[in-house]
Amino acid sequence: MNKRQEKKIIVVGTDETSYQFAFLSMLKLEPVEVKFYQLPSLEENKIRDLQFSSYFSSECSFSIANTKDFLSTDLLVITAHEERKIDESNDAYTRRNILLVRKVIKKAMANGFSGLVLIATEPTDIFTYLVWKFSGLPKEKIIGLGTYIDSNLFRQLLSKKLGVSSRDVNAFIVGGSSKQSRVTTWSRSNIGGNPILGLMMDKKNNFNQNDRINIESFLSERDLFSRETNSYFTTASALIELSKFIFNDEKVLVTLTHLVNIADLVNIPLSMPVLLGGDGVTKISELSFSDSEKKELLKVAKETREYLDWIEKG
Repeated sequence: MNKRQEKKIIVVGTDETSYQFAFLSMLKLEPVEVKFYQLPSLEENKIRDLQFSSYFSSECSFSIANTKDFLSTDLLVITAHEERKIDESNDAYTRRNILLVRKVIKKAMANGFSGLVLIATEPTDIFTYLVWKFSGLPKEKIIGLGTYIDSNLFRQLLSKKLGVSSRDVNAFIVGGSSKQSRVTTWSRSNIGGNPILGLMMDKKNNFNQNDRINIESFLSERDLFSRETNSYFTTASALIELSKFIFNDEKVLVTLTHLVNIADLVNIPLSMPVLLGGDGVTKISELSFSDSEKKELLKVAKETREYLDWIEKG
C-alpha cells in the first residue's frame, strides 16, 4: 500500500477508545479518512468536535459512515461493546456483544467489505474467531489485539530492570485474552540474543528470581476483560501503532490473536508472534517453548475450544 495513499477506516464503537483512536489517527496516520459506524449510542457531538479538530489538518476527515463506505474501506476497527449490566456474568455479557458484532459484520460483508479487521472488543480471542466465522474473510485478514499490549509491557519492564533499550529485548506473552490464560514465555525471552534465564544466573546483572516473580505479579494485574478496567488511552495507542504497521506494510514481528493449529486442535484463536503488514498477518515458524509453557498453552487452547463450542451451540 502506498505510504501517502489516503487510508480509509471505519470505527465500530462508541466508547472512549474509539474516539481516542480517531483523534490519534489524525496525528499519526495522515492522510486518513475516519468514519464511524452508526450505533445507537454514538455521540455525534464528539464527531463534530473531531471534525472541528480536523481543520488543523489538511489530510484528515471524520464523518459517520453509510453502508456504501464498506466497499472502499481498508481497515475496520472494532471496539464496540454493550453497556454492562449490574451483576451481569461474563458469559451473558459476551453473548450480548456477540449479537452486536455479528450484526455489524453481516452489514459490512453485505456491502462489499474486503479489507482487514482489527478487533479490540474483549475477549479479543473469542471475537477474532467469531468475526472470521461471521465474515468468511481469510483468517490472515482478521487480527485481534490479544496480548500485544502485555508483550510490550513485558519488554518495557525487562528493559528498565536490566538497563537496556526495549528495542534490544525480545519477549512475548502468548495465549488468551484473560489474565488467567496468558503465558509468559521466559524460555524464549532474550536481550541481544542472551537468554533472560541465563542472565539470572549471573549476580552482576542484578536480576534474580524475585525480580521475575515481581514482573509476573505486575503483569497479572492487567485485565482488560474486567468491568473495573478502563484502558482507553493504552488500547487506542496500541491500535494506532498496529494500524501504522498495516498501512506502511512494515512486516513487523508482533504478538496478536490469530487462528492457529495446536496439537489436534484446528483454528484456535491464540495470541502468538506473527509478522504484520499490509496484507494482514503472516504466520512464522513455531517458537520452541519450554515443556511447561507448551503445557500451559495447550491448556489455554483446549479451554478456548470448549468455550467456543458452548457459544456455537447457542
